[in-house]
Amino acid sequence: MSTRVMKKIVTPFETLGVSGAVVMVNLYDPQLPTAALFLEAVRGAGIPVLALGNKLDLVSPDVVERVRDELGVDVEPISLLTGENVARAAAAIEERFPAGARIAVLGVFNAGKTSLIARLTGKELRVGDLPGTTLEFEEHAWNGRTLIDSVGQLIDVNRPFMVGYDFTGCEGPEDMFERALRLEAEGILSTLVTARNGFVEALARIGERIAAGGKIVTTGAGASALVAEEIAGQCYETGVPCLCITNSMAQALPVSFAKGTAEEEGGLARYIADSVGPGDVLIGISASGGTGFVYEALRLARDKGALTVAITENRDTPLGKNADVVVKSNAKPEGPSSTRVQTAHLALGHALVCSLAALRGLTAEESIRYMLPEKIATKKMGIK
Repeated sequence: MSTRVMKKIVTPFETLGVSGAVVMVNLYDPQLPTAALFLEAVRGAGIPVLALGNKLDLVSPDVVERVRDELGVDVEPISLLTGENVARAAAAIEERFPAGARIAVLGVFNAGKTSLIARLTGKELRVGDLPGTTLEFEEHAWNGRTLIDSVGQLIDVNRPFMVGYDFTGCEGPEDMFERALRLEAEGILSTLVTARNGFVEALARIGERIAAGGKIVTTGAGASALVAEEIAGQCYETGVPCLCITNSMAQALPVSFAKGTAEEEGGLARYIADSVGPGDVLIGISASGGTGFVYEALRLARDKGALTVAITENRDTPLGKNADVVVKSNAKPEGPSSTRVQTAHLALGHALVCSLAALRGLTAEESIRYMLPEKIATKKMGIK
């Protein structure tokens, strides 16, 4: 079974016999709706919890206060990179959880779960900024307690079909239809705040490149490939030169969509970067922010002087780190579903292209002209 699938299968942490939980929050990319769901799950299990906010070194004090206010808990800020407040956090864990406690360390990927355990135990554990570095629950002894590392994914397997939507309580197809559309709309609306600043910056900087004669190249994998294709199509409808290069392989598209075919192909990243010049823009779309060829293409393109833009749900990832501008959605609080993220990313793409057209002063007549067939004379079939 591939790691792409493995990281989407999670045993409920309650089955591990835990008596307490530490919920890690990435202060740089808090993903508050998801953090709230982790806290809700712990409270539902009826066990004590301690919330730690990692990456204090990357944020201002007001961010810490905002996270505390929105989560409604006292989040202890720490930096596992610099060691700031780690000793205080260790003391808080010992005080909160008695000797013999089995403590689940929970949180979204890249929040610092494994890094915390490595700091406390002194072990050299595998850590990284790629989503899915930890793919199974792992137990570690520490000061008479057991720390249990976990997968950065929250799925309630006790609910039916949580892979796309949570249809719990729906009485039939009509209720399901309304629930699905409302969830999609909520994904777009919750993206308003997280994407605004990045969107405005991306729009201005892309506009400068296009005005100077540059072009746009879009890329993505699976569902994100469809978003990349949509953005490129709308660019051409509005007179903006745009190429789209993805891992979608014609008749193999469903396989690429489901299994991430060719995501690890470095040659594809080089091919994409070869299509980008110093005056161009490369837009990489990835919900996870960890799609290999996409973030590598951004890295190579940025090295050439191109403007790199990421549209993603997770900015503290290789994709976000290789982007000059990050446009962050906030559409997926739980589960492995890409449905709401894809809808939010489509909306962001539409908004970006249409806003760019409006700022360029594109008229309706000009837009229609770009959509009309452009037929040219050609030889008759069979004539060599």
